[in-house]
Amino acid sequence: MPRIAVSANSLVDYSPDRWRLIQVYEADAPKLIVEAKTGLPFRYNGYFAVSRDLPETGEIQLADLGQVVLGRSNETSSWQLGLTLSPELSLARSSRWFELLRFTNPDADAQEGTAAQLGAALADTLGIPFSSPSPVTMAPEPEPIPLEPLPLDLGLWRLEEAPQMHGGDGELRLIREKRWLRAKQRQIAWYCVLTLVYLWVSIATLTSELGLPIAGTLIPNPAWLPYLGIVVAVLLLLAIGRLLLIILRQPNTIVINQYEKTVSASRGDRPLWKVNAGGVQSIYVSEVVKKRGRRPTVLHGEINLHLLDGRFMPILIDHEKIVDALLPGRDPVTEKERPADVHVLEPEAVSTALQAAAIHISVRLGELPVWYDRRLK
Repeated sequence: MPRIAVSANSLVDYSPDRWRLIQVYEADAPKLIVEAKTGLPFRYNGYFAVSRDLPETGEIQLADLGQVVLGRSNETSSWQLGLTLSPELSLARSSRWFELLRFTNPDADAQEGTAAQLGAALADTLGIPFSSPSPVTMAPEPEPIPLEPLPLDLGLWRLEEAPQMHGGDGELRLIREKRWLRAKQRQIAWYCVLTLVYLWVSIATLTSELGLPIAGTLIPNPAWLPYLGIVVAVLLLLAIGRLLLIILRQPNTIVINQYEKTVSASRGDRPLWKVNAGGVQSIYVSEVVKKRGRRPTVLHGEINLHLLDGRFMPILIDHEKIVDALLPGRDPVTEKERPADVHVLEPEAVSTALQAAAIHISVRLGELPVWYDRRLK
């Protein structure tokens, strides 16, 4: 999927059936400004609607779009890419054309070429004409970068290919390792033992004639000790209940379906949630990396779906420490010099299994943009 920087804080990515304008600021999460999909209305966010005097509904039907227009503004010495609207919408806003992008590159030829490439791609996506002062030559599609082979070990999770279906590649499945459940079961067993001990000691103290200690305690009245033991036992029971709820509510399988373009989670045979890729603007992969050490160590990793409404929906959270997290063939010196910020993650820049998993998920969901949030600790 070609990605072209339009300015210092915005970029466009497009594929045969999708075209997006994304706003990028270092301190904030990337924000989807405009999105066009084949066969669907032209969509935009609230700021774009106000700045262009467009309908507040956040979308324009394809029937109300005329053509994509590229023109040169002598006043601003820039090329402007925009869309024309139907007479009905034009009458309401006193103008038939609205600006989509402005290109201010001092190199006029390169500026026009980039603008024409993006305009032609948008017109193809929307299925409407493209008007340009000169013939458009589309840049050839780059050769796809080979993805990391599956399965991928992600710590407490494993990404693998499901059996093939429909004559093509199968679904992707994120499987939680069984040691996560065993760890929770051991924790519950230990809490049960402690609960029984506290209850036995507390009840035995209340029902026996043994004297309580009168010194060496941090509470003003030693007679409270048995009751504090009962309180601790109750808190342990609440902790056990919480762990049981976590086990019941947390998925152990997440399926990425490339045909339905969905992400769904389940525990055993019980479905928990399902998200359609049409409501997702990007994949967001985050890693907390230890600064010291010869080879990078990942202390925490996440893969989130960045939804169109700006919310983040986690599909994988891994607290397991992964020592020497680099994939084979990656340079540890180059990786340690990688800055701590949010930037577009391209397949050729992948260095860990978690990043590779995010790229695989993106491809199956229609080549959604992947953002990498790197943090140092």
